[in-house]
Amino acid sequence: MATPPLPPPPRARCVVRLKLPPAWTPEEDARLQRLAKENGFRRWSRVARSMPRRSARSCRDRWRHHLARDVYHRPFTARDDDELLRLHYRLGDRWKEIGRAVYGRTSRIMKHRWRELRRSGFPLAATARKVQALDMVESEVEESDQSLPPPELQRSLADALASSFGYCSLANEHAMDPLAGSLSLGFACMAV
Repeated sequence: MATPPLPPPPRARCVVRLKLPPAWTPEEDARLQRLAKENGFRRWSRVARSMPRRSARSCRDRWRHHLARDVYHRPFTARDDDELLRLHYRLGDRWKEIGRAVYGRTSRIMKHRWRELRRSGFPLAATARKVQALDMVESEVEESDQSLPPPELQRSLADALASSFGYCSLANEHAMDPLAGSLSLGFACMAV
């Protein structure tokens, strides 16, 4: 008689416990502000030596993203969201440049807000609104084309410049040449 196989031994479970750093207290914030000012808002390792249980990186991040005077702590408005959408469309995921383009918002704040908006479906809705707005503008342009005066009554741009900038000549020999379509000012030439 064969004995039944033994069950495998139980696996040892590996439990990883992450110890999060304690929250920043107002006293620590005040000390960090004083030390940052003393060190010229640089030399974060020197600042961290005076801050028990805080690394240079955590001191720098706390300063840059929470305590600096130029960081806004107000909620995002619809205008802010539209600006973020426009910047992201133009710059892509270059968050450092996006953060520099918007005063008072850091790259981290802008990236977190973008993720919130993307989860809520905002970019799709905003894109649809922009397309509708462009359609309305195009229809208004088509309507306004009908109200323009006939071409023989419209003045050319060169004629308009000749009449409005004729007095800009710095010397008599530097006169407006309407046939060439440029304005000679003696020191620069503006092409029409």
